[in-house]
Amino acid sequence: MKTRDRILHVSLLLFNEEGEAQQTAVDISNALGISPGNLYYHFKGKDAIIRALFDAFEEEMRVILRGSRGSVTSIEDNWVYIYIILEEIYDFRFFYRNLGVLLKRYPDLAVRFRALVAEQRMTILGLLDDLSKAGVISIDPRLRDALTEQIMLALTFWLEADALNRQEHDGADLIHRTVFQVMCLIVPYMGETGFDALSRMIDHYERATG
Repeated sequence: MKTRDRILHVSLLLFNEEGEAQQTAVDISNALGISPGNLYYHFKGKDAIIRALFDAFEEEMRVILRGSRGSVTSIEDNWVYIYIILEEIYDFRFFYRNLGVLLKRYPDLAVRFRALVAEQRMTILGLLDDLSKAGVISIDPRLRDALTEQIMLALTFWLEADALNRQEHDGADLIHRTVFQVMCLIVPYMGETGFDALSRMIDHYERATG
């Protein structure tokens, strides 16, 4: 692995596990076993590393969001797709665990993050439309935006909620629990024909979380 890639990889691990605010460029270089000067050759400090990590997150998330169009036509498809979104967020979870502070500190990233959230919102609206067209859900158009906002809140603040609850969920368990919570928001719109899909969803959740 090239030094630049190693710096990003180790920085992401440190930020995710110990918090971005607690780390300095010296801490990162020590964890890598390189000199601060070597790190500075590749990145002009921690701010540049954070921006590079956001570049990677933004690129990967946009690929995921744009890959959903027309491909989610069942409850099972939706479950998997929400899982993929949450898994990507979890890989860069330090952004979301300190979201307000980071966006205030980096106004340029705040603009890009809001644009990413806007695209995510449009994707969720598209998913609901696709599920409606497939006959999987039936939703009053007047409730469509409200349901989308509920799902967006869950997808944006699930990590902070887990931290506030002081629960010790590992990554996979937390993701499964959050997917289930998001899917529960859709249950009232599934109708009687969705009972089998609902039962399979609950069975899957119980197996995944043990």
